[in-house]
Amino acid sequence: MRSSRKPSARLPSDLIMARVCQRATKRYSGSLPRVVGSHVYAPNQRDHAFAPVATTSVEREPVRATFDRWALDACPHHGPGLAAARGGGYHAVWFGERDGVAAVRYARLSAAGRPQGEPIALPDSAAEHADVQSAGPHVAVVWRSFDGQGTRWRAWLSHDGGLHFALRELGRTDGENDHPRLLRRNQEVFTLWRTTKGVQVERLFP
Repeated sequence: MRSSRKPSARLPSDLIMARVCQRATKRYSGSLPRVVGSHVYAPNQRDHAFAPVATTSVEREPVRATFDRWALDACPHHGPGLAAARGGGYHAVWFGERDGVAAVRYARLSAAGRPQGEPIALPDSAAEHADVQSAGPHVAVVWRSFDGQGTRWRAWLSHDGGLHFALRELGRTDGENDHPRLLRRNQEVFTLWRTTKGVQVERLFP
């Protein structure tokens, strides 16, 4: 059901920050923001690194958060997403090629940023520019995908901390559109999608 309520203009402290190419996502946890971003590992593997943003002169070595081992002589256009998980650690989404299969994947990261378990591909081979957000046991992943005729706005929703997900169709357009985004207000989670018809808002949780 489409919500007529609009999120507050005051943005939460865990606002995602992203940049095109050299993509990075920032998430606050405790007193220091954590960042996950694309990184080149030897000999030429495109994966993602996780690190707290240092506020002192002490440098911290980034932790390798993904192991797709994607060999690519270019800068990937897709950036990752990061959300704090209940009980510690993080939910993460990213695009990469793994064993010859290009896909957006979801995985849990430890509090230190290390992968926990095997990543899961989203149930959409055309998924791109995914975002992730959580509120307690609820986890939301949103993305857009082009099916050859139009662009779909889709969500993957979990009520048990990412153990199980259900696919939800949110919208569709044949015109130009932006990457969908997620926004949290207290325990409410909203997704926003800008098309030529304006900004559409859906409340995903509760």
